[in-house]
Amino acid sequence: MKKVLMVSLASFVAFAAAMYGAARLRAWMDGRGGPDMVVEHIPPLALEDRAIFRQNEGAAALDWFELNFPLTKVVSPWFIDDLSYAKDDNFLKHAFYDRFGMGACYVHRDIYPNMIRLEELLHEHRVRAVMFDCFRPHEAQVYMWKFRPDPRFVANPNRGGSLHSKGLALDIGLADMDGTKLEFAAGVDHFVPGSSHDYECPGGEERKCLNRAFLKSIMEAAGFRAIKHEWWHYQMPGDASKYPLIRVCGRKDSPCVKE
Repeated sequence: MKKVLMVSLASFVAFAAAMYGAARLRAWMDGRGGPDMVVEHIPPLALEDRAIFRQNEGAAALDWFELNFPLTKVVSPWFIDDLSYAKDDNFLKHAFYDRFGMGACYVHRDIYPNMIRLEELLHEHRVRAVMFDCFRPHEAQVYMWKFRPDPRFVANPNRGGSLHSKGLALDIGLADMDGTKLEFAAGVDHFVPGSSHDYECPGGEERKCLNRAFLKSIMEAAGFRAIKHEWWHYQMPGDASKYPLIRVCGRKDSPCVKE
């Protein structure tokens, strides 16, 4: 009898351990962490608080871009600034945002509510956003066109320009909570088959396409729209024709480099 009880107890312990492990795995796959996950390192939401701060403090608390244009800086631990054109790692192979005073992510005030919703989704799924590009001055678009006048890669500044230059578009990826970037089927601004949402990842690389689908689901839930041939690009849906292209140079105290 004693032996039967011991065997039964051992079986129960094994079953309980298996169920516990399965629960941890399901939670990890759902992006919620395991039952023992330490939550003290999870940063607070910040964008809604910043919106309240801006409303209460008024224009005196804003920086030059926010003072002169309908733009708001995205400041949150859930968003990692990694602006491609502020460093040499881009398709032009050199940094050029410094000449336009660009060193942070700005968006049009009209899509700031979408950014607040996006931050909430990042918090929910325990991932961080990597901001490769946000607002892009129209002068920067002209500069890019000068070096790469190819509409397959760069929006023609003389024919409508870019939604980035209206503050209505983002180039974005994902990272884990430690800031390690998730992998995708192609790099940002790498105009290859893997850049498309239709690209099917080969065996052994399925995770890259799953990351792409995960990013798309989050961005669409936040109210953004994807474009077919660039997995990293998301923009405000609908008609953007009423929004003007934003030129930052030539104004008083402009940060643009004088040439």
